[in-house]
Amino acid sequence: MTTTETVDAQKIYQRSVVVDGSIAPRISDEYLERVVASGVTAVNWTVCRPWGHFVTAMEQIARGLEVIAGHPKLTLALTSADITQAKADGKVAVIFGPQNALPAEGIEGGFRILHQMGVRILQLTYNERNAYGDGAPEPTNAGLSKAGIAAVKELNRLGIAIDLSHCGDRTTMEAIEQSAHPVLFTHANARALMDNVRNKTDEQIKALAERGGAIGLTLYSLFLRKDRRPTLDDFVRHFSYVADLVGVEHIGIGTDHSEGAPRGPWEEEFGVNGMYPTVIGEARTWFAYDTRFAAGATTIADFPAIVDALSGLGLTESELVDVLGGNFQRVFATVWGA
Repeated sequence: MTTTETVDAQKIYQRSVVVDGSIAPRISDEYLERVVASGVTAVNWTVCRPWGHFVTAMEQIARGLEVIAGHPKLTLALTSADITQAKADGKVAVIFGPQNALPAEGIEGGFRILHQMGVRILQLTYNERNAYGDGAPEPTNAGLSKAGIAAVKELNRLGIAIDLSHCGDRTTMEAIEQSAHPVLFTHANARALMDNVRNKTDEQIKALAERGGAIGLTLYSLFLRKDRRPTLDDFVRHFSYVADLVGVEHIGIGTDHSEGAPRGPWEEEFGVNGMYPTVIGEARTWFAYDTRFAAGATTIADFPAIVDALSGLGLTESELVDVLGGNFQRVFATVWGA
């Protein structure tokens, strides 16, 4: 990021393949209108809730398939070429990316079934321990289990990209070491700047980069700062730190937006009195439903504002294209096939 070249960030944005590495909204017609208008090409959608086992997940994935089939502007992404084609066709490519491997537990051929249902990104664990490893808040910080090692190999074989965003420290490092393919942190930031168990250490980010992976830096407030609601300046601070650590070629954007989530259930699960107090930590004095994302970046319609915030860093055109979606696309092509 040392160029003196002047680039028009918004023009580059409009012609680029733009990937949001993590969204968890209720996909309504109103939301889809915002996605199409935003210029985002592809979204990694948490198509099923993280705590559901096989039957529940299958029901929710089936509903996701119906949503895509019922909307002329949506297409299911099964290969990286599908995302490129969506850009050409003026459509939005939806990647199915459940945030827990729990649906495969105890199911013979479970990962194969998920692949057949269209899943192309799978988080190995959510915040809790499952059969494969520990989630980030788990106090024991156990690493991959034997089942977890087998799961990594099977996901590699099938061509499902492994997401380690919510995994504990040992599980994260061991999964990177075991994987024959690059892995993803679809929505996380630098723990060196914001000490939160859900953020990633320098060691983890370096290991991911050394294997060709990508981290989607996120707008979720808890992972940007703890003393007050963050702004896009805080996001840029994390971006600059990670770029200096491993290079721009390993960075994407994973907003973690949860537009349309009902306030009550969200507060019960993720609020200050919800399920994950250790994740909220000192931010409990200000963190709430209305402050869960950085100011100025609360909806997918704000994606162009993220680009404007990054434009002051001196990125070249090729670097900006890569950050917007090219780095994710490189991983997708490697894991899924071109």
